[in-house]
Amino acid sequence: MDRNLIFVGVFLIFGIVAVSGCTSSQTSIVTIQNSSFNPSTLNVQVGTTVTWINKDTTTHDVVSDTGLFNSGNLTNGMSYNYTFNQTGSFAYHSAIQPSMTGTIVVSTNSPSSNGSSNSTSGGSGIKY
Repeated sequence: MDRNLIFVGVFLIFGIVAVSGCTSSQTSIVTIQNSSFNPSTLNVQVGTTVTWINKDTTTHDVVSDTGLFNSGNLTNGMSYNYTFNQTGSFAYHSAIQPSMTGTIVVSTNSPSSNGSSNSTSGGSGIKY
């Protein structure tokens, strides 16, 4: 009886660990400070949520070059999230200050890879 109880307990623990590993999501942060996006290029995996946080004293926005996402105005301390569900290279800028530019490179490989393919869709955004 004790042996069966131990087996069931171990089985449950492995099952919970396996399921929790399958449902985890990744988050990456881009800070807006000193009138720039940092990092200016970010490599992520499909399904990653990117959070832009305005740490600047002036209002900025985050606008996809293709119109895929638009944060609206972000004052100091505000943030905007966008989840990238498609592979590709996604250029963006600040419409308020057009010299501010950045790129999110989304791949199915590890975040350190530079592989990309062009895509025109794929994600969802939330402003906080």
